[in-house]
Amino acid sequence: MAGDDYRMPPADVEAEQCVLGAMLLSANAAAAASGALSQSDFLRPQHREIFKAASDLYRRGEPVDVMSVRAELERTGKIGQAGGPVYLVELSHIVPTAANASFYIARVRELGTKRAVVEEFTRLVEMAYQPDIESSELIETAEATTTRLRLVGSDDEEVDGLSTMGAFVAEAEAEHQWLVPGLLEAMDRVIVVASEGAGKTTLARQMAVMLAAGLHPFARGSRIEPVRTLYVDLENPPPLVRRKVRHLYDLAARTDGWDEDRCWRWTRPGGLDLRRPHDQHLLDRVIREARPQIMFLGPLYKSFTDGGERAEQLNMQVAQILDRYRARYGLALWLETHAPMEQGGQRALRPLGSGVWSRWPEFGLSLRKDPNNPMRVHLERFRGDRDERAWPHFLERSSPWPWAAGWHGGFPVEEATSA
Repeated sequence: MAGDDYRMPPADVEAEQCVLGAMLLSANAAAAASGALSQSDFLRPQHREIFKAASDLYRRGEPVDVMSVRAELERTGKIGQAGGPVYLVELSHIVPTAANASFYIARVRELGTKRAVVEEFTRLVEMAYQPDIESSELIETAEATTTRLRLVGSDDEEVDGLSTMGAFVAEAEAEHQWLVPGLLEAMDRVIVVASEGAGKTTLARQMAVMLAAGLHPFARGSRIEPVRTLYVDLENPPPLVRRKVRHLYDLAARTDGWDEDRCWRWTRPGGLDLRRPHDQHLLDRVIREARPQIMFLGPLYKSFTDGGERAEQLNMQVAQILDRYRARYGLALWLETHAPMEQGGQRALRPLGSGVWSRWPEFGLSLRKDPNNPMRVHLERFRGDRDERAWPHFLERSSPWPWAAGWHGGFPVEEATSA
């Protein structure tokens, strides 16, 4: 019965023959096929050899016809594997005109891609039945396979963002997509670093709630367009977070136009390992459910598990994963992280773990405690800003909101409110 279940792999041998025949008749067909197809798109081994010979000739700028392809196959010793000289002549007569070559090329490519999918996932099924294979390894292999096949299947798609420089600068200037006018824009990446107890987590919670309420986080009394927010706490237990957030929520809920659906939280005190497909999928589900415009997440070191890799490699992988969420959902990202431990009496206010995080964000903010005023922290930079924004110069403990912003010389009204 096993033989009754066998299915022929997706293929159209006649379409393959028409593609090769068209290549032997037309330089345009040879150019189109060489650019769109690869050897693996052909089912028959002899077709793969003929296609390679014709493509190699085309790329070297030499004529592509029956005689030149025969000579190339004889030179490489593949004329027998290609079906012999007679088969080349037959191919040249199979297609009466090369005008329909694009149709046959598209058909061969489509079926070749389907065949690649069948082969790859059949291999995965066979892996799953191996007694010593772990599910985590199988999932990682499946993810890598899907990514590879997605790249293969997208070759015919238009490449977004590609144009001549002249066409690019001639486009109408897009308006800023402000979340907070003059301060935060869609898809910005912000990292806030500080020592323990400086208030970076409180700042993230306050901003998540105020933005959802349509309140400017630093210009007290100023209204903005409400923003959908997601606050992800990877360290603190839910009861602690609830106690800390309740007061902020009560303030926001009294604001005109408050909408419960705009402000979300996810507490996961055990952290994540964003290099694991399972945890990537979990965070993806959270983002799809909450639909945030900005995600506050921290502490950063709890978003991955050290598996013994070099710090640069490990952190780069996590940065790339976060960038994928950012690109997929148009998210702005606000990450908080700790500073390295004090050395030689000095606390370096830069991200813990790797130089990757010092290069990654558009804005790298440091909260430095004022040695003369325990109620104040200064907003410094561990990297230069990539754009001009109206960041405060310092924050002070306040009421009813925990932090109030301050500027040397006063609030920059024009910068902060420009749209």
